[in-house]
Amino acid sequence: MFCKSSLLRFQVTLAASAVALMMAVPAFGQSSGVVNGSVTDGQGIGITGVKVTATSQIPPRMVLDAETNDEGFYRIMGLRANSYEVVAEKEGLGSAAAVFTIREGQNLTIDLNLGASAAAAVATLSEEDLAKIENRGEFESAFQLGSGAMQAGSHQEAINQFLLAIEILDSCYNCYQNIGISHLELGNNEEAEVAFKRVIELRPDYANAYINLSNIYNSQRRFDEAAEASAEAARLSGAGEGATTDPIAVYNQGIIYMNAQRIVEAKAQFEQTISLDPSHAEAHYWLAMTHLNTGDMADAVTALESYIELDPSGRYADQSRAMIQTLQQ
Repeated sequence: MFCKSSLLRFQVTLAASAVALMMAVPAFGQSSGVVNGSVTDGQGIGITGVKVTATSQIPPRMVLDAETNDEGFYRIMGLRANSYEVVAEKEGLGSAAAVFTIREGQNLTIDLNLGASAAAAVATLSEEDLAKIENRGEFESAFQLGSGAMQAGSHQEAINQFLLAIEILDSCYNCYQNIGISHLELGNNEEAEVAFKRVIELRPDYANAYINLSNIYNSQRRFDEAAEASAEAARLSGAGEGATTDPIAVYNQGIIYMNAQRIVEAKAQFEQTISLDPSHAEAHYWLAMTHLNTGDMADAVTALESYIELDPSGRYADQSRAMIQTLQQ
């Protein structure tokens, strides 16, 4: 478990398009979803009065919260299709966090256990790694303090604590992941990149590290590297070739390819997004942009019309109507 699970800091900026527009990748979908679940203590007993907050990971920013009832149950409604970090916290009991992706109209169950972050980190370690820990209590304490510091926004202190944990166990990939996230929060992209690459050395199958690397590369306009990292993240998370089930992940991959000016590959991703979720309005819009790039004007008009039909008041609706009018002249 990772505490500040802006692990999925999947904020992609579109560098160029067929109509020479500079835009940020928008939120996805129009229908609302629901996340609910239980917040429990170490014995599995529900905790009342816990604040549970869901924060979107892809702009525009959305923050919704709720409080657990007498049985420890919470429900957050009105979630737009996006990736979210959900955090449960109560004074004196610590916090717990998780990351999830919700689709339009979906109802998800996310259960959280307070005070279990260090234990969960230890649970992910191999028997070989566990055998290397001479002072398990010291390791868990450093990890827990680091997690708490991250949750409080004290990212330099978090880094210091996770470095202490690494001194005890250098193969703690969770520690490096959290160090990378804290460096991102502090604006230290180079240090964050080093940390995420270390995560991959320790856990080559860990998709979130590739996602974070992709975001760093995008911010530095290293678009080819961003495309490669994002493609690997999609493959590992079950959203790559041969295992494409998540339209949001596929859509994000299309935007990455647009950034890298790999138009044919971007087109394939947007087409696949639409096949998985025909109501994904902005996939239709960006599919139209790929058609404009390749000179397929009639197909561009069709895609723009689909976008307008799905989202008549969307952020690209006015310019889509203007482009249709121009293309049909």
